[in-house]
Amino acid sequence: MGRELDVLLIGPADQTGELANAMEKLAMRVRIVRSDTPQSATSRAFACGVIFAADPEEFDAHRKALESFALGDRPIIAIGPSSLAEIAAVDAWVPEPALPAQVAARARSLFRLHSMEAIAKRRASVNALYGERPELVARPEARSSVLYVGDASPRFMSLQHIMEADNVEVVAAFSSYSAFDYLHERSFDAVVLNANDKADAAFTISSAMRRNARLYHTPVLLLTRDTNHETADEAFARGVSDIISAQTSDQEMRDRILTLTAERRRRRDAKAALEACREPRTLDIDTGLFHAGFLTSHLQDMINDHDRGEVSFSALILNTDLPEGIERPDDLSAEKARRQFAAMLRHLLRSEDAACRVNADTFLALLPFTEEEGVSAVAARVSAIAECTAFESEDPLHPFRLHVRSECIMPRPAETAEGMIERGIRQLQSRNAFVARA
Repeated sequence: MGRELDVLLIGPADQTGELANAMEKLAMRVRIVRSDTPQSATSRAFACGVIFAADPEEFDAHRKALESFALGDRPIIAIGPSSLAEIAAVDAWVPEPALPAQVAARARSLFRLHSMEAIAKRRASVNALYGERPELVARPEARSSVLYVGDASPRFMSLQHIMEADNVEVVAAFSSYSAFDYLHERSFDAVVLNANDKADAAFTISSAMRRNARLYHTPVLLLTRDTNHETADEAFARGVSDIISAQTSDQEMRDRILTLTAERRRRRDAKAALEACREPRTLDIDTGLFHAGFLTSHLQDMINDHDRGEVSFSALILNTDLPEGIERPDDLSAEKARRQFAAMLRHLLRSEDAACRVNADTFLALLPFTEEEGVSAVAARVSAIAECTAFESEDPLHPFRLHVRSECIMPRPAETAEGMIERGIRQLQSRNAFVARA
């Protein structure tokens, strides 16, 4: 279900109340705001705002009512007529009736995108401390592309026509087999599934995409005649991003597809910006992680932003312990194992996360916009994978395993990055000493 997100919701009482109750069941902490709600005294940072509005003027009034809350530059989802999609402040538009699962999915997706973009800016500013890089030659922007999957139909012809008018390439796959061939060979900005009379096949494709790390964030739209709540709920549970019904006009279909393709391209740009910070000046060549100096600077920058209320984050201290006694490996094998662990750690973290090696057996992971519960889940995943991995020793017939201990540390006011790291290491050592005595 994912981490809980704090969401602001404003609009008519009947609509906001019904949506809030349903979203609470989807791991969303929803606060309903009225036009006369007093200014917020809470320091909680909200993930996004959701606004019900009948027209742009009402939307603007509701948006101003949210300004006293800790929303900042967080994304805003507008629910109502298509005219709301044209407003610059709107990050996502959902037509009525707005299904809770769809709004929750859009909130998660947009908050993750916001996190990536915000951290990319912060990391680039720290990267600049290491000197100016030579300017990269900008590659021409690739033409946006959409994959259509399903039987040829009048709706497909309409899709091809309206997308070509916006210079968007539409590639057709008339079977599931050819669809997966295309998805394996190239990247698409969105996938449109024709579910008319073949809903099961469409759901299978969508579910398969959500199980694939490379395709996970590719938007999926469902073309269907059947738009009852049961079908819609299953569609969003299977990872569908939007549903296009028979009543949806071609123009609205175009707008909804272009909104999702633009979000996909923003995500690619944010990931590319994060990857651009991985260069010889910032990396530890032995581990492939950031070197400790860079990550300490990055952590200090995050602490400064946290004290100003601009970002939130947690950190994770990880200690890799060797087996004792006759199973203890030689020093060279132990070092190779820890370098392998470093590579595993890097691939178990998100693009916006960052990690470094603090000393011989200790690692630090910086997890932006993540609460303690989410950090614990990351720690459990890293520990489980590391401890079931057999690392090669000097004797290939006797591999060994690393035991991973971890400690979550949260920032404290006016604390330095060095102080925060030292505190985390002390806490981890103290807890280990207590366990040993017990």
